[in-house]
Amino acid sequence: MAFTSQFALTAELTRLLPQIGWAATKTGNAIMDYARDLRHSGSDIVVEEDLVNIFGRCKISDVLTSSFKTIVSGSSSNVSLVEGIFLQGGPGPTVVRALQDSPYFAMVVQISLLVWTFEAKNLATAIADALRKRREGAPSSSTLSSTPDKQTILGVLRACEAQTSAFNWNLMLDAVSTTLGYNSDRGPLDFPQFVLQGLLDMFPMVQRWPSERMIHIQTPIDEKRGSGLCALVVWAHHVLDLTVLVRSCRNNGQSAEYIKFGSADLEQVFLEEVTADDEAFISLLDAETEHLLTIRSDPDAEQGLIGTARRVPARGWGNALLADRMNGLHTYLTTSKAVIQEFQIVTCAFAFIIAKNLSRVNTSRDTVVDMAKMRGMILLDVDQYHLLQASRFLFDNPHISHGQIDSFVAQYSFKALNDNLPRPAALEAALRAVTPLPDNAGVVDIVWMTICDHARRLSVFLIALSYVVNLEDCGELMFAGFAFEKMLKHPLAQQLEEWNGRTSLRITDDAWLQAVAVPLLGHQQNVWKLPWEKICLVSGRGWSAWISTFAASDPGYTRAGSVTVGRGSPYRNGVWKSGILDSTNGYCSFKADMKKAETSGQATALRCAERVSFGTPYCGEGEDVFMVCARFRLHKAGTKQPHLQRFGYKQLQNYLWRAQLLKRCSHGSRMSETIKLAVSCATLAGFGDYLIETEEKILIYLTAHSVGARWLALASVHLVCVWSNDEGEPLGSRQILLRRDDCCFQCAIDEVAAQPGKWFIIL
Repeated sequence: MAFTSQFALTAELTRLLPQIGWAATKTGNAIMDYARDLRHSGSDIVVEEDLVNIFGRCKISDVLTSSFKTIVSGSSSNVSLVEGIFLQGGPGPTVVRALQDSPYFAMVVQISLLVWTFEAKNLATAIADALRKRREGAPSSSTLSSTPDKQTILGVLRACEAQTSAFNWNLMLDAVSTTLGYNSDRGPLDFPQFVLQGLLDMFPMVQRWPSERMIHIQTPIDEKRGSGLCALVVWAHHVLDLTVLVRSCRNNGQSAEYIKFGSADLEQVFLEEVTADDEAFISLLDAETEHLLTIRSDPDAEQGLIGTARRVPARGWGNALLADRMNGLHTYLTTSKAVIQEFQIVTCAFAFIIAKNLSRVNTSRDTVVDMAKMRGMILLDVDQYHLLQASRFLFDNPHISHGQIDSFVAQYSFKALNDNLPRPAALEAALRAVTPLPDNAGVVDIVWMTICDHARRLSVFLIALSYVVNLEDCGELMFAGFAFEKMLKHPLAQQLEEWNGRTSLRITDDAWLQAVAVPLLGHQQNVWKLPWEKICLVSGRGWSAWISTFAASDPGYTRAGSVTVGRGSPYRNGVWKSGILDSTNGYCSFKADMKKAETSGQATALRCAERVSFGTPYCGEGEDVFMVCARFRLHKAGTKQPHLQRFGYKQLQNYLWRAQLLKRCSHGSRMSETIKLAVSCATLAGFGDYLIETEEKILIYLTAHSVGARWLALASVHLVCVWSNDEGEPLGSRQILLRRDDCCFQCAIDEVAAQPGKWFIIL
C-alpha cells in the first residue's frame, strides 16, 4: 500500500517502532542532572530526545559498533591549560550515554558521520528543514507536529562532533571512493537535502523489512550538482549494514559498470547517477518494485546540496590543496611527481624568503603611528630547522632538504613572488610531455601562475606551522579540506600580493594563531570577525589551538607568537566552551611607583628588587567562551597587603612580542657577580611609567630569579612605549632585551652598549 505523504510513513514507523524515551525511565532528579550536563556541553536534552527518535530507530553494524566504541572511548585526554580550565577530549555526556544505550549510540554514530561529511551549520539547516517537511500534513493534535529549530540541532551536532573526533571517517569514505573509481579524496560526498529528508524514515523501514523494501535514489549530476555516492554508501552499507548497488554516470553520460557493496542477494539501496536532464527523486519500493512513497525535489524551492566540509589530514594538507587547484586543468597534473615536487619546493622557498623579511609590530600601535616612522622595528627570527620540519609535515615528504630549497631561494630572493619568476625546468618538461604543442605555452603559463599564487599564500601557513610547538603530535589532526580561500584575508597574505621582495613585512603577535585557525575552524565561523585582540584559544571539530603564554612561564623561555595544538575543547567544572578570551580590556596601570636603584659608577648585582608572586588566575564565563586573566601580587616593602596586578594572557603575549633575547655568553650566569655601572646606565626597582623622559642609554630592571617580576617589567615597558608626544611620535623608542640564565650581567650590558639607540634590559 502506497503512502500518501511522508508523514503517513512516519506515523506508520511510529506505530511499528515505538518512540524511544530515555527520560521516561529516569527519576526527576536524574533527568535534571543530565539536562544540566548536556546544556553545559552545548547540547540539549529535548533535541537529543527528538533526534534519537529519528536516528535511533536504526541498528548499527556490529563491526562498526565494536571499532567505534573502542576508538572513541579510548580517546579521552585531559590537559591543563590555566588554573581550573582543562583541554578535555573524548566522550562527554552525549557520548557517555550513547556507549551504554543502543538507540542513542545509533544516533551518535550517524550524526558523527554526517557532521564529519557536512558543514555543521549546513547540516543543522538541512535536518531542521527535513523534519519540518516530513511532518507536513500532520493533524494539529499529533505529537509529531513539533520539530526542533536549526540552532538547537546545531548544538547537538557540535557536541557529537567534538566528542567523536577521534574516529576517522575518511578511512571508509576514501575506500568507497577508490572502489567507485575516484581518487581517494575526490569521491562525491554532497547530496540534495530532499534525499536526507527521505532517508530519515526510509532507512529504518528497509532495515526492518530488508527483503520486502528497497530505496531507489536517482540524482542528476553536472558541474554544480553531486550525487553524494561515497557518503551514501558509507551510511547505508558500512554504518547500517545494508547491501547497496551503485550505478554511476560518468564519461559524458556513458554508464559505468554496476558496483555492489554487501553480500546479500537482494540490494536494499540502489544509488543511480543520471544525466543533468533526468529527474531527481528518492523512492521507497516494495518487493514488487511498486513505489510506496516518492519524494522529488521541489522546482519552486531552493533544493541545493547540503554543503560538504571535506576533511584532509593536516600532515600532507599542502598536497591536497594543490590537487584541488589543479583538478580542472589536467588530470596528469594532480598525479605527476615532477609537478608535485616542484610545487612543494617552490612553496618552501617562498616561505624561507618571506621568513627573512618579517618584522614584529605591535598591534595596538598600527593605527596610531605611521609604520614608516616607527623606530626599533624588530626582525622576526624564524628558526630554519623548525621551518624545514614544518615543510616536511605540510607536504608529508621527509625528503625535502635545505639543498633543494636553497637553490630556489637563490633565484627568487629580492623579487616579487609571482609568475614572473623563472620557471623550474623539471616543471616545464613535465608539462610539455602531456600537452599538445600548439597549446603548450598557454598551459604552462596557467599552471605556473596557479603554482605561484597558491605557493605564495600557502607559505604563510607554512611559516605558521613552524611556530606550532608540538607539530609532531598533530598526526591525527584534520583540517577543513579546501577552506583555503580564507587565507587570502590574512594580513601577511595581503601584503604579499603587492610585495616586491625587498621591503619589510609586518607581523603581529597573533599572526600564526590566525593562520592555524583558518583550516582548523574551516567554514564553522568567519575567522576574520573574531576578536583577535583578546583571543587566547580557538576550538573547532574537537581540536583546539592556543597561545604560548597560558602557563606564564619564564618569558625568556617562551617563544613569542608560538602556538600549541591539541585534541579537545576547553572545559571547567563540567562546562565546555569553544574558546578562551582575555577578560581584561588591554589597558594596564600600576598601583606602585618605579625608581632608580643605582646609577653610573655605583655597584650592582643580579637580584630582584621587588618580590612578585603569582595569584590564582581569574576564570569567568561568557556566552560560549571562558574569560581569563593572570594575577600578579607585588609585595612592596612597607605595605601590609600586596598590590594586585591583572593582565590577560593575550596581553602578556603582546608584551613579549616586543622583546628580543640576549645572546648566550661563555661565562654562564655568574649569579654572585658584582659589577660597576658604566656611564649612562641605571638600574630600576619597581614597576611603572614615570621614567619616560630619562636620558640614560640603558635602563636595567632588577628582576633576576623572579618569573613574575620579569612579566611585570615587560608590562611596564609596554606602558612606556605606547605613550606618544604632542607630535604623535612614540616616546617609547627603547628596544627591549630579555636576559636568560645563559648570559652574565656584564655581557648583557656590553652587548647593549655596542648597539645604537636606547634600551631596556630585563634581568
